[in-house]
Amino acid sequence: MRFAFVLVNDRTPFRQTWCMQCCEPIGGSYLREIATRLPYCDYQCYALFCQALATNHVRAAS
Repeated sequence: MRFAFVLVNDRTPFRQTWCMQCCEPIGGSYLREIATRLPYCDYQCYALFCQALATNHVRAAS
């Protein structure tokens, strides 16, 4: 499974947006996954989301 993201600095989203992992409001710097355009507050939240997604995918395949 391959993931790609864009790091956004010094730019807040047009509308109020929350991190997909921790549900905190997005500030001036954040990550946006390229394929889904979903926002994450930092790389750590993005990595946790990817890890949970991979774990669930392995369980579903078993």
